[in-house]
This record gives sequence, structure tokens and C-alpha cells, in this order.
Amino acid sequence: MMDKKIIFFDIDRTLYDPDFRKIPTSTIEALKILHQNENIEIAIATGRAFYMLHIIEEIKKYINIFITINGQIIIKDGKTIYRNPIPKKKVLCVVKKFEEDSMKYGFLGEFDETLNIVDDKGKKAFELVNMKLPRIDPHFYLDNDIFQMWAFCEKKDHKYYKNIFYDMDVVSWLGDGFDVLSKGMSKERGIRKILEIENIKLENAYAFGDGDNDVEMLDFIPNSVAMGNGSEAAKKHAKYLTDDIKEDGLIKGLRRLGLL
Repeated sequence: MMDKKIIFFDIDRTLYDPDFRKIPTSTIEALKILHQNENIEIAIATGRAFYMLHIIEEIKKYINIFITINGQIIIKDGKTIYRNPIPKKKVLCVVKKFEEDSMKYGFLGEFDETLNIVDDKGKKAFELVNMKLPRIDPHFYLDNDIFQMWAFCEKKDHKYYKNIFYDMDVVSWLGDGFDVLSKGMSKERGIRKILEIENIKLENAYAFGDGDNDVEMLDFIPNSVAMGNGSEAAKKHAKYLTDDIKEDGLIKGLRRLGLL
């Protein structure tokens, strides 16, 4: 029997095209074929929480491993096998700074997400990735574990918050949004855990991504592919480059790697 392989897929602009609000037909067909191969495991590695995955409902049946919230919650066969909330003390520090700066910000919990206020900048950030606008609850962090925070400001100011929160990771979205999460937490951390659990060799791991929050994953995986529509950072850290999602880039990348 051949050594088992595993492929980790980002979602937004890798599997799912937010501009057309759908998964390309060629991508659906590719995952269907991969699923039929008993020597290949299909996994998701995303910054989204599990409850945000309605956009890939039609392909969930092909997937049984979900690395969510940039590696902070891992779900396998429908069960949560790992969770790593941000320490409450650090959440309080971030909230204090955001309040001092009159920032628009929010929280991502295990089963829900909230914002402190809704304005056009926040709406635009969520629309860019076709995410439902969270409900308003600025005190959500008081009674819930927080796995990630987000905030919205001019892109040029993101570096300022990276310096302020030096003991945490600040990762930019498309547009004006950015995430704040525990230092060292990334899709790579979640992938390491899955490779250990599944007893799969690193050389038999593959990854597809397009964004800044895919950099660690693309660096770590020896057979990594950046989408043609990816960020400059993603393209720089991937081993291979494929076409844009709108040009069937995912299936072309799989073929180049010999997986189809």
C-alpha cells in the first residue's frame, strides 16, 4: 500500500471565490476525485471558525479534518481534538488599547462572533471575504473564550499594531481588517499536530493557499502551492505557483503535483 498523503486547503480565494460567491466547478470535481483515492486525506486550514464554513457546504462531505481559526481549534471526524484560547489577561490588554484608540474591533469565539460597533469599514472588510456581519456585543469576551480578535483601520496603520502587540501575532486581511491572535499560532501549528496524529510524513503533505495567513503553512509544507491571485507574501513563500482561482488554478496545481 502506498504511503498516505494529505492536502491542506485554505478556503477564501483558494477553494472559494468570493467575487462570484461560489466554488469553481473544476475545484468541486477535483475534490471529488481526490476523495475517491483512499491514499489521500483532504483537510481544511483556514482562518475561519467552523461555524463560518457554510460557503463550502457542498464539499464538506469530502473533508473530515478542519484546522480552524488559524490553527487554534482542530476538528477531526466531527469532534474537537484541540483548542487554544487567548489568555484572558492578553484579551483585556488588547481591548484596553483598542478602546483608547477608539477602534472598531471584535471577537471570535468557538461558537459565535461579535463586534463592538458596526460601520462602513467593518462592513466592507467582511463583504470582501463574503462573511456574515457578526452581531454587536462589545462585552462578549467577559464570559467566553476568545480565540482571535479582529480590528479595522487603514492598512498603513497595521504595522503600528504589530509593534504594539509584539507578544502576539497581527495578521492583515484583504482590505482594512487585521487579526490578533496568540503568538506563534498559525495554520502550520495545526498542521504539525495533524501530521503527528495521522502519522503522515512531512514529504507527503501538500498545501494550497493565497493569503498572508498562509505564509507559515506554505513555508513549512515542502509541496506548497500559491494561487495566482495570492498575496506577494504567499507567492514568495510557496514552492510552486499556479493560476488564478478564476482560471482553474487549483485543479491545475493538483495536476502539476501529480495528485490528479
